[in-house]
Amino acid sequence: MTQDMTTGAGAPADSTHRTALEWLGIIGPIAGLAVLILFLAKTSWYEVFKSIHVLAAVIWLGGGAIITILAWKAQRTKDYGQLLQIGKQAEWLSMRVFVPASLTVLAMGIVLMHKGDWGYDHFWVLFGLIAWGVSFLVGATFLGPEAGRLSKLIEAKGPEDPEVIARLNRVIAVARADIVLVLLVAADMVAKPFLT
Repeated sequence: MTQDMTTGAGAPADSTHRTALEWLGIIGPIAGLAVLILFLAKTSWYEVFKSIHVLAAVIWLGGGAIITILAWKAQRTKDYGQLLQIGKQAEWLSMRVFVPASLTVLAMGIVLMHKGDWGYDHFWVLFGLIAWGVSFLVGATFLGPEAGRLSKLIEAKGPEDPEVIARLNRVIAVARADIVLVLLVAADMVAKPFLT
C-alpha cells in the first residue's frame, strides 16, 4: 500500500489520476513562464534578451556548481558509489542542459553586444568570450568524453579500482577549475572591469 498524497489515506497508487503535487509540477512551470512573459511584456527587446542571457547563465552556472559541490562531498567521504552516480548525472545533464544553456548565454550575449552597441574592444568582453570558449572546449573535449570513458571503465573494473578512482579525481579537479572559470565570467559580466 502506498499513501495517497491528496487524501493522506493508505490507498493503492492510481496511475490514471494525478495527485495535487503532480499537477503542481505541471502547472507551476507553465505559470512561471506566463509570469515571466508578463514581466517582460512591457520592456525593451534588450531587456528580454538580457533576461534570457541571465536565466541561461543561472542554469549553466547553478547546475555546474551543485554538481561540483555534491561531487566534492562524495569525494571527501569516499562514497565512490555516490560519486559515480553524480558523474553519470553530470554526463546526462551535459548535453541536455549545460551545452544548450551555455550556447544560449553566448548567443544572447552576442545579441546584447549589438543591441547595446558595446563593441568587442573592452577587456570584460574579451575575457568573457575567451573564458567561455575555454570552458566550452574543456567540456566538449575532456569532461564529456572522459565521463563516457569512465563509465565503461567502471563497468569493466568496478567503482573501487585505483585507476577508476584516479581518473574520477582528475575529472572532478578539472570540473572544479571549470566552474571557477565560469564564476569568473559571471563576475566579469556584472563588474565589467577596466571599462573606460
